[in-house]
Formats: sequence, C-alpha cells, structure tokens
Amino acid sequence: MPVAIAWAANEPVTRVDIIVRSKADGRVIIETITDGRGAIVVKEMRPGLYSIEAGAKLPLALLKRSGGWDIALIPISARPAKPQKHRAKPTARGMQVDIVVPDGATTSYTVIVTD
Repeated sequence: MPVAIAWAANEPVTRVDIIVRSKADGRVIIETITDGRGAIVVKEMRPGLYSIEAGAKLPLALLKRSGGWDIALIPISARPAKPQKHRAKPTARGMQVDIVVPDGATTSYTVIVTD
C-alpha cells in the first residue's frame, strides 16, 4: 500500500507508521499507521515517559527533506484539554520525540502528526 505524506504547512501526515514505546522498559505500547486525519488513538497510557517514532519505514532522505513534524498528544476526555505539542526531528528511527504523560489517572490519548 503506498504511503501518503502531506507536505503543506500544518497538514496531517497520513498513512505513516507510528510506534509508541515506553522509555522506562522499551516496551512497544502500540504500532500502527495514522489515519486520514494523521491520527492514532493510544488507549490507557499510564503516567510516564514515552517515545513516539513516526516514519521509520520511510527513506531517511525523505524524512530529512521534510525538516520535522509536529506531534500532538491530546487526552481523550469529556472536558476540553490543551494538547501537548512537540516538534519531532529526523533520527535513524524516522521522526522521533519523547513525550511525558503527566501524573494522574491512566488516560487514553489521540496522537496527531502534522507537517
């Protein structure tokens, strides 16, 4: 299946591979691809430090040409929540950023990747 990547500013990065990994033990929490909104849902993330890797299956030259993607972590809840926005940078594992799930209850999040 071909990979579609948006290059216009603030457009979703669709159909790109995503891995969310616990920094504490390296365990993969989820491995999937973004949907048409550039999003995935990660259910029941415990507080802690995580790594989000996007585009590891894409050629590194293609990732470097993009300069970086924004990755937002948005809690799924009944009340509006301000997203944690991060700028991911190209690495040997695609675009990568570390994120913090704050102390509190285990929560599900939407992760959105934009250029």
